[in-house]
Amino acid sequence: MSSELPKIDRWNSEPLDVHTWSDHPEVKALCDLLYDEAGLAALEPKGNRKPKRTVRESLRVLILDLYVKWLKDPSLSIGFSKSNKDYKVGSRYNALFIPRKIIDVEALLVVAGFIEELKHFKDRESNSRSYTTRIRHTQALRELFDTLTLDLHDIDTHANEECIILHDKYVDDPDDDTIKKIEYSDNDLPEDELALLDKLREQLTVYNKLLKHTFIDIPSYTSSTFKRTITKGRNAGRQQTISLGPDNKFVVRVFNEGLAGHWKRGGRFYCGWWQQIDKEDRCKIYINDQPTLEVDFKAFHPNLLSNELGVRLADDPYDLGELLLPDVITTKEQQRAYVKLLVLMGINADSDKKAFQAFRNDDRNDKVTNSLTNIQLSTLLDAFIEKHPQFDGILNTGQALRLMNIDSQIANLVIDHFTQKDIPVLCIHDSFIIQYDREPELRRILDQATHQVTNYTVNHDIKNERNTHHGKVTGNIKGYEEPVVVKYHTPIRIDPSSQYLDRKAKFTKWLELSEY
Repeated sequence: MSSELPKIDRWNSEPLDVHTWSDHPEVKALCDLLYDEAGLAALEPKGNRKPKRTVRESLRVLILDLYVKWLKDPSLSIGFSKSNKDYKVGSRYNALFIPRKIIDVEALLVVAGFIEELKHFKDRESNSRSYTTRIRHTQALRELFDTLTLDLHDIDTHANEECIILHDKYVDDPDDDTIKKIEYSDNDLPEDELALLDKLREQLTVYNKLLKHTFIDIPSYTSSTFKRTITKGRNAGRQQTISLGPDNKFVVRVFNEGLAGHWKRGGRFYCGWWQQIDKEDRCKIYINDQPTLEVDFKAFHPNLLSNELGVRLADDPYDLGELLLPDVITTKEQQRAYVKLLVLMGINADSDKKAFQAFRNDDRNDKVTNSLTNIQLSTLLDAFIEKHPQFDGILNTGQALRLMNIDSQIANLVIDHFTQKDIPVLCIHDSFIIQYDREPELRRILDQATHQVTNYTVNHDIKNERNTHHGKVTGNIKGYEEPVVVKYHTPIRIDPSSQYLDRKAKFTKWLELSEY
């Protein structure tokens, strides 16, 4: 894999992961070599005071993360902060206690020729984003990587990592470097909140252990990583490297509004590569080499709101019937999609203006979306409220984080039920992916969990295409004394690539060794 690489691309990067660890003897030997070659002994503290992490251990975290990025995509770089405040040893989000001395470790590795840098950048406009230094392995380090035999299964990329995250405001991507995580101490929490977090953390820890020991993959993919172009939000146009490997299965819960939210705002499950791929590809996911299906709540947040207001929504609340803006929106399908997006934005936003702006910012490639005026969007929204008057005065009042907490409670009940039975289920907020033969149980638990949290149920359906068959059924059951033609479905199976079979064999071998 040692070859010339293109220059570091600031956009093709991931933040430094300070929870990357391995005790593999090859890693120890490599770090001993780099310690001597880069003269890292000069960083050793004077006197008898022992730090929580030694220079060698900081070096190991940095080298392992560079190695992980190299395994996934040799051109991938690391966003490396050189600010001391980003390496707080007592931080809840720095469980390996990586000290600020790692900045000095990186600097000596640069001087020794093992790391190359792209300097940090800040636009002269005061409101523009700034970007941390990007670092990447040099040819000299890649040649050393080439001698290693360990792969991602031998590396813990989430060692002691905190899985309950707290943010001040809503963030759809918990890795967004513009939103800072809030530190919180168990000593600052009331007993009831501390007991709640202990329970949620314990449940999520067991779930993550189950995911780690589950083979989750897409049989048609010829690589364990792929490039995806981000189409929405401030990072639209950027390419993202998605790993389907063991490094990208760790799930966290993200709560919002800081300690003032009392863990009742947000709380959704994030991360896991199944949340990062295009929705059209989710139907291709296999769990433990078995096909899956995705069960999705219908218009979940509008249904939750409407049920609270005492009105059951029709099956398709977004269908307004006639075209309201025929000069701009030419099909009912397109109008339905825009109404759906507008209503969801209205649930998220705390004002009409913000909802309309968020609507226009949703997809930069959709010229119609970008061109619709506030008056036109008001026309669509008013028609929706006329059809569903219970929403009058409710939309654009900032309901999102409260509703997200409700759907996260439902998701937690569903995940915990199946985790206790050692059955992996994947969550994408208001939809769930499970092995195909578990569909009846999943749908039953979805109804039970929703009713337990809200006292209502919400309809759901299957998003996958399936093979449809018809067969005759007869038996000792009333109505079936004579053969009755019934319809049934089977999954559409995917022919596995040779690379998928290799990944499965590697996982199976690792699983056998880890259990041994």
